[in-house]
Amino acid sequence: MNTLADLFFHLFGLYLDQQIYSINEVIVLSRLSDSILGAIYIFISAFAYATQTILGKYAFAAGLNPESLLILRFAFTSALLTPYLLLMRIPVIDKSPLVLIQALLFAVEGIMFFYALSQLSASITIVIFFCHPVLVAIMGSIIFKEKLHLYFIWGLLLAVSGVTLVSGVAAGLGQLSPLGLLLIIGSALSYTIYSLISQNIVVKVSPLSITNTLTLGSLLVLLLLFHDLSFLSALTIKSVALVLLMTVLNTLIAVVFFLKGVQKLGAARATLLGTLEPVLAVLLAFTLLNESLSPIQFLGAGLVFLSIFLAVYPSSPKGEKLKKKDCI
Repeated sequence: MNTLADLFFHLFGLYLDQQIYSINEVIVLSRLSDSILGAIYIFISAFAYATQTILGKYAFAAGLNPESLLILRFAFTSALLTPYLLLMRIPVIDKSPLVLIQALLFAVEGIMFFYALSQLSASITIVIFFCHPVLVAIMGSIIFKEKLHLYFIWGLLLAVSGVTLVSGVAAGLGQLSPLGLLLIIGSALSYTIYSLISQNIVVKVSPLSITNTLTLGSLLVLLLLFHDLSFLSALTIKSVALVLLMTVLNTLIAVVFFLKGVQKLGAARATLLGTLEPVLAVLLAFTLLNESLSPIQFLGAGLVFLSIFLAVYPSSPKGEKLKKKDCI
Protein backbone atom coordinates (compact mmCIF):
# COMPACT_ATOMS: atom_id res chain seq x y z
CA MET A 1 0.00 0.00 0.00
CA ASN A 2 2.77 2.37 0.96
CA THR A 3 4.54 1.51 -2.26
CA LEU A 4 1.45 2.42 -4.30
CA ALA A 5 1.01 5.65 -2.31
CA ASP A 6 4.67 6.55 -2.82
CA LEU A 7 4.35 5.81 -6.52
CA PHE A 8 1.20 7.96 -6.74
CA PHE A 9 2.80 10.91 -4.97
CA HIS A 10 5.95 10.51 -7.05
CA LEU A 11 3.96 10.58 -10.29
CA PHE A 12 1.82 13.46 -9.00
CA GLY A 13 4.99 15.36 -8.11
CA LEU A 14 6.38 14.80 -11.59
CA TYR A 15 3.09 16.06 -13.03
CA LEU A 16 3.24 19.22 -10.89
CA ASP A 17 6.87 19.80 -11.86
CA GLN A 18 5.90 19.49 -15.51
CA GLN A 19 3.02 21.96 -15.08
CA ILE A 20 5.23 24.46 -13.24
CA TYR A 21 7.86 24.08 -15.97
CA SER A 22 5.19 24.69 -18.61
CA ILE A 23 3.93 27.79 -16.79
CA ASN A 24 7.47 29.16 -16.45
CA GLU A 25 8.06 28.41 -20.11
CA VAL A 26 4.91 30.34 -21.06
CA ILE A 27 6.01 33.28 -18.90
CA VAL A 28 9.47 33.31 -20.49
CA LEU A 29 7.99 33.05 -23.98
CA SER A 30 5.53 35.84 -23.14
CA ARG A 31 8.36 38.10 -22.00
CA LEU A 32 10.38 37.12 -25.05
CA SER A 33 7.47 37.85 -27.35
CA ASP A 34 7.01 41.26 -25.68
CA SER A 35 10.67 42.04 -26.32
CA ILE A 36 10.48 40.87 -29.92
CA LEU A 37 7.19 42.68 -30.51
CA GLY A 38 8.57 45.85 -28.91
CA ALA A 39 11.67 45.67 -31.10
CA ILE A 40 9.46 45.24 -34.19
CA TYR A 41 7.38 48.29 -33.17
CA ILE A 42 10.51 50.42 -32.72
CA PHE A 43 11.93 49.21 -36.04
CA ILE A 44 8.69 50.20 -37.81
CA SER A 45 8.79 53.60 -36.08
CA ALA A 46 12.46 54.13 -36.99
CA PHE A 47 11.81 53.12 -40.60
CA ALA A 48 8.81 55.48 -40.80
CA TYR A 49 10.87 58.37 -39.44
CA ALA A 50 13.78 57.47 -41.74
CA THR A 51 11.68 57.98 -44.87
CA GLN A 52 11.26 61.69 -44.09
CA THR A 53 14.35 62.92 -45.94
CA ILE A 54 13.63 60.67 -48.92
CA LEU A 55 10.02 61.79 -49.25
CA GLY A 56 11.15 65.38 -48.72
CA LYS A 57 13.48 65.13 -51.72
CA TYR A 58 10.66 63.63 -53.80
CA ALA A 59 8.33 66.46 -52.70
CA PHE A 60 10.87 69.09 -53.78
CA ALA A 61 11.13 67.37 -57.16
CA ALA A 62 7.31 67.48 -57.39
CA GLY A 63 7.35 71.28 -57.10
CA LEU A 64 6.97 71.93 -53.37
CA ASN A 65 9.31 74.14 -51.35
CA PRO A 66 10.10 73.71 -47.64
CA GLU A 67 7.41 76.07 -46.32
CA SER A 68 4.62 74.75 -48.56
CA LEU A 69 5.61 71.18 -47.67
CA LEU A 70 5.44 71.87 -43.93
CA ILE A 71 2.20 73.88 -44.12
CA LEU A 72 0.48 71.04 -45.96
CA ARG A 73 1.96 68.36 -43.70
CA PHE A 74 0.90 70.09 -40.49
CA ALA A 75 -2.55 70.84 -41.93
CA PHE A 76 -3.07 67.21 -42.99
CA THR A 77 -1.83 65.91 -39.64
CA SER A 78 -4.22 68.11 -37.69
CA ALA A 79 -7.07 67.27 -40.08
CA LEU A 80 -6.55 63.57 -39.34
CA LEU A 81 -5.88 63.86 -35.60
CA THR A 82 -8.51 66.39 -34.52
CA PRO A 83 -11.62 64.33 -35.48
CA TYR A 84 -10.11 61.25 -33.81
CA LEU A 85 -9.40 63.16 -30.59
CA LEU A 86 -12.92 64.60 -30.57
CA LEU A 87 -14.43 61.17 -31.21
CA MET A 88 -12.40 59.60 -28.39
CA ARG A 89 -13.12 62.59 -26.10
CA ILE A 90 -9.42 63.32 -25.73
CA PRO A 91 -8.37 66.99 -25.33
CA VAL A 92 -7.63 68.42 -28.76
CA ILE A 93 -4.93 70.76 -27.47
CA ASP A 94 -2.79 71.13 -24.37
CA LYS A 95 -2.71 74.75 -23.16
CA SER A 96 0.55 74.41 -21.23
CA PRO A 97 2.82 77.43 -21.95
CA LEU A 98 5.80 75.11 -22.37
CA VAL A 99 3.99 73.14 -25.06
CA LEU A 100 3.27 76.39 -26.91
CA ILE A 101 6.98 77.25 -26.76
CA GLN A 102 7.70 73.77 -28.07
CA ALA A 103 5.37 74.44 -31.00
CA LEU A 104 7.44 77.49 -31.95
CA LEU A 105 10.67 75.49 -31.72
CA PHE A 106 9.08 72.62 -33.67
CA ALA A 107 8.21 75.00 -36.51
CA VAL A 108 11.67 76.61 -36.53
CA GLU A 109 13.39 73.21 -36.44
CA GLY A 110 11.21 71.92 -39.27
CA ILE A 111 11.71 74.87 -41.60
CA MET A 112 15.50 74.87 -41.06
CA PHE A 113 15.65 71.10 -41.56
CA PHE A 114 13.83 71.12 -44.88
CA TYR A 115 15.65 74.20 -46.17
CA ALA A 116 18.90 72.41 -45.30
CA LEU A 117 17.60 69.32 -47.10
CA SER A 118 17.01 71.45 -50.20
CA GLN A 119 20.69 72.49 -50.09
CA LEU A 120 22.36 69.22 -49.03
CA SER A 121 22.08 65.53 -49.81
CA ALA A 122 19.64 63.49 -47.71
CA SER A 123 22.41 61.36 -46.18
CA ILE A 124 24.54 64.32 -45.06
CA THR A 125 21.48 66.16 -43.73
CA ILE A 126 20.43 63.24 -41.56
CA VAL A 127 23.96 62.50 -40.30
CA ILE A 128 24.55 66.07 -39.10
CA PHE A 129 21.05 66.44 -37.66
CA PHE A 130 21.51 63.32 -35.56
CA CYS A 131 24.14 64.97 -33.44
CA HIS A 132 21.20 66.17 -31.34
CA PRO A 133 21.11 63.15 -28.94
CA VAL A 134 24.64 64.06 -27.83
CA LEU A 135 23.71 67.74 -27.46
CA VAL A 136 20.63 66.78 -25.42
CA ALA A 137 22.73 64.55 -23.16
CA ILE A 138 25.39 67.21 -22.54
CA MET A 139 23.04 70.19 -22.12
CA GLY A 140 20.59 68.12 -20.05
CA SER A 141 23.35 67.15 -17.63
CA ILE A 142 24.33 70.81 -17.23
CA ILE A 143 20.83 72.33 -17.00
CA PHE A 144 19.25 69.65 -14.79
CA LYS A 145 22.48 69.16 -12.79
CA GLU A 146 22.59 65.46 -13.51
CA LYS A 147 25.72 63.32 -13.51
CA LEU A 148 27.79 64.07 -16.58
CA HIS A 149 28.85 60.64 -17.81
CA LEU A 150 32.18 60.34 -19.56
CA TYR A 151 30.22 58.59 -22.31
CA PHE A 152 28.61 61.97 -23.09
CA ILE A 153 32.00 63.69 -23.37
CA TRP A 154 33.32 61.00 -25.70
CA GLY A 155 30.07 61.17 -27.63
CA LEU A 156 30.40 64.94 -28.09
CA LEU A 157 34.00 64.62 -29.29
CA LEU A 158 33.03 61.87 -31.74
CA ALA A 159 30.03 63.87 -32.99
CA VAL A 160 32.10 67.00 -33.62
CA SER A 161 34.81 64.95 -35.34
CA GLY A 162 32.20 63.12 -37.43
CA VAL A 163 30.43 66.30 -38.54
CA THR A 164 33.79 67.86 -39.43
CA LEU A 165 34.59 64.90 -41.69
CA VAL A 166 31.10 64.65 -43.21
CA SER A 167 30.73 68.39 -43.87
CA GLY A 168 34.16 68.80 -45.45
CA VAL A 169 35.14 71.63 -43.09
CA ALA A 170 38.64 70.20 -42.86
CA ALA A 171 38.84 70.39 -46.66
CA GLY A 172 37.71 74.01 -46.79
CA LEU A 173 33.99 73.58 -47.50
CA GLY A 174 34.77 72.71 -51.07
CA GLN A 175 31.65 70.81 -52.08
CA LEU A 176 28.86 71.50 -49.58
CA SER A 177 26.61 74.54 -49.17
CA PRO A 178 27.73 76.66 -46.17
CA LEU A 179 24.13 77.88 -45.79
CA GLY A 180 22.85 74.31 -45.79
CA LEU A 181 25.36 73.35 -43.10
CA LEU A 182 24.40 76.31 -40.91
CA LEU A 183 20.71 75.50 -41.33
CA ILE A 184 21.02 71.84 -40.38
CA ILE A 185 23.19 72.70 -37.35
CA GLY A 186 20.57 75.28 -36.35
CA SER A 187 17.87 72.66 -36.79
CA ALA A 188 19.74 70.23 -34.54
CA LEU A 189 20.16 72.94 -31.87
CA SER A 190 16.46 73.87 -32.06
CA TYR A 191 15.49 70.23 -31.68
CA THR A 192 17.86 69.94 -28.71
CA ILE A 193 16.11 72.80 -26.89
CA TYR A 194 12.73 71.32 -27.84
CA SER A 195 13.78 67.97 -26.33
CA LEU A 196 15.08 69.58 -23.14
CA ILE A 197 11.78 71.38 -22.62
CA SER A 198 10.01 68.03 -23.12
CA GLN A 199 11.92 66.59 -20.17
CA ASN A 200 10.46 69.29 -17.93
CA ILE A 201 6.83 68.75 -18.93
CA VAL A 202 4.53 66.56 -16.87
CA VAL A 203 2.30 65.02 -19.52
CA LYS A 204 -1.24 64.78 -18.13
CA VAL A 205 -2.98 64.19 -21.44
CA SER A 206 -2.65 61.85 -24.39
CA PRO A 207 0.62 62.05 -26.37
CA LEU A 208 -1.59 62.43 -29.45
CA SER A 209 -3.06 65.56 -27.85
CA ILE A 210 0.47 66.92 -27.41
CA THR A 211 1.25 66.02 -31.03
CA ASN A 212 -1.86 67.83 -32.24
CA THR A 213 -1.00 70.91 -30.17
CA LEU A 214 2.51 71.02 -31.61
CA THR A 215 1.11 70.54 -35.11
CA LEU A 216 -1.50 73.31 -34.82
CA GLY A 217 0.96 75.68 -33.13
CA SER A 218 3.61 75.05 -35.77
CA LEU A 219 1.04 75.53 -38.53
CA LEU A 220 0.06 78.91 -37.05
CA VAL A 221 3.71 80.00 -36.84
CA LEU A 222 4.33 79.00 -40.46
CA LEU A 223 1.19 80.79 -41.69
CA LEU A 224 2.34 83.97 -39.92
CA LEU A 225 5.81 83.70 -41.47
CA PHE A 226 4.72 82.51 -44.92
CA HIS A 227 1.22 83.88 -45.47
CA ASP A 228 1.37 83.61 -49.26
CA LEU A 229 -0.71 80.53 -50.08
CA SER A 230 -0.64 80.92 -53.86
CA PHE A 231 1.17 77.56 -54.06
CA LEU A 232 -2.18 75.86 -53.40
CA SER A 233 -3.34 76.59 -56.95
CA ALA A 234 -0.28 74.82 -58.37
CA LEU A 235 -0.62 71.61 -56.37
CA THR A 236 -0.58 68.34 -58.26
CA ILE A 237 -1.95 64.93 -57.32
CA LYS A 238 1.64 63.69 -56.92
CA SER A 239 2.70 66.48 -54.54
CA VAL A 240 -0.44 66.10 -52.40
CA ALA A 241 -0.01 62.31 -52.30
CA LEU A 242 3.61 62.69 -51.17
CA VAL A 243 2.67 65.05 -48.33
CA LEU A 244 -0.15 62.72 -47.27
CA LEU A 245 2.33 59.85 -47.23
CA MET A 246 4.70 61.93 -45.09
CA THR A 247 1.82 62.75 -42.74
CA VAL A 248 0.88 59.11 -42.26
CA LEU A 249 4.41 57.67 -42.16
CA ASN A 250 6.53 60.38 -40.51
CA THR A 251 3.95 61.58 -38.00
CA LEU A 252 1.16 59.13 -37.24
CA ILE A 253 2.76 55.70 -37.76
CA ALA A 254 6.14 56.81 -36.40
CA VAL A 255 4.67 58.26 -33.20
CA VAL A 256 2.11 55.51 -32.53
CA PHE A 257 4.55 52.63 -33.06
CA PHE A 258 7.24 54.33 -30.97
CA LEU A 259 4.79 54.69 -28.08
CA LYS A 260 3.72 51.05 -28.46
CA GLY A 261 7.40 50.07 -28.43
CA VAL A 262 7.95 52.04 -25.23
CA GLN A 263 5.04 50.16 -23.62
CA LYS A 264 6.71 46.83 -24.43
CA LEU A 265 10.37 47.71 -23.84
CA GLY A 266 10.49 50.80 -21.64
CA ALA A 267 11.75 54.22 -22.68
CA ALA A 268 15.47 53.49 -22.29
CA ARG A 269 15.60 50.38 -24.48
CA ALA A 270 13.20 51.94 -26.99
CA THR A 271 15.45 55.00 -27.32
CA LEU A 272 18.48 52.78 -27.77
CA LEU A 273 16.81 50.83 -30.59
CA GLY A 274 15.54 54.12 -32.05
CA THR A 275 19.11 54.98 -33.01
CA LEU A 276 18.49 52.75 -36.03
CA GLU A 277 16.72 55.71 -37.65
CA PRO A 278 19.73 57.60 -39.06
CA VAL A 279 21.31 54.35 -40.24
CA LEU A 280 18.10 53.39 -42.07
CA ALA A 281 17.80 56.92 -43.48
CA VAL A 282 21.30 56.80 -44.96
CA LEU A 283 20.67 53.32 -46.39
CA LEU A 284 17.43 54.55 -47.98
CA ALA A 285 19.24 57.56 -49.44
CA PHE A 286 21.85 55.27 -50.97
CA THR A 287 19.19 52.90 -52.35
CA LEU A 288 16.43 55.24 -53.53
CA LEU A 289 18.30 58.47 -54.30
CA ASN A 290 21.55 56.90 -55.53
CA GLU A 291 23.52 59.05 -53.09
CA SER A 292 26.97 58.16 -51.87
CA LEU A 293 29.53 59.26 -49.31
CA SER A 294 33.24 59.53 -49.83
CA PRO A 295 35.42 57.26 -47.66
CA ILE A 296 36.19 60.21 -45.35
CA GLN A 297 32.49 61.13 -45.09
CA PHE A 298 31.61 57.49 -44.47
CA LEU A 299 34.09 57.45 -41.58
CA GLY A 300 32.54 60.66 -40.25
CA ALA A 301 29.05 59.12 -40.43
CA GLY A 302 30.31 56.12 -38.47
CA LEU A 303 31.67 58.43 -35.75
CA VAL A 304 28.32 60.24 -35.51
CA PHE A 305 26.40 56.95 -35.24
CA LEU A 306 28.79 55.81 -32.50
CA SER A 307 28.27 59.12 -30.68
CA ILE A 308 24.50 58.51 -30.71
CA PHE A 309 25.01 55.11 -29.07
CA LEU A 310 27.24 56.66 -26.40
CA ALA A 311 24.64 59.37 -25.74
CA VAL A 312 21.86 56.88 -24.98
CA TYR A 313 23.97 54.06 -23.46
CA PRO A 314 23.90 55.36 -19.85
CA SER A 315 20.07 55.22 -19.99
CA SER A 316 20.03 51.58 -21.10
CA PRO A 317 19.52 48.78 -18.53
CA LYS A 318 23.22 47.96 -18.64
CA GLY A 319 24.31 51.57 -18.79
CA GLU A 320 22.34 52.43 -15.66
CA LYS A 321 24.87 50.31 -13.73
CA LEU A 322 27.72 52.69 -14.53
CA LYS A 323 29.99 53.15 -11.58
CA LYS A 324 30.49 56.52 -9.93
CA LYS A 325 34.00 56.76 -11.37
CA ASP A 326 32.48 56.82 -14.86
CA CYS A 327 30.84 60.19 -14.10
CA ILE A 328 32.27 63.65 -13.56
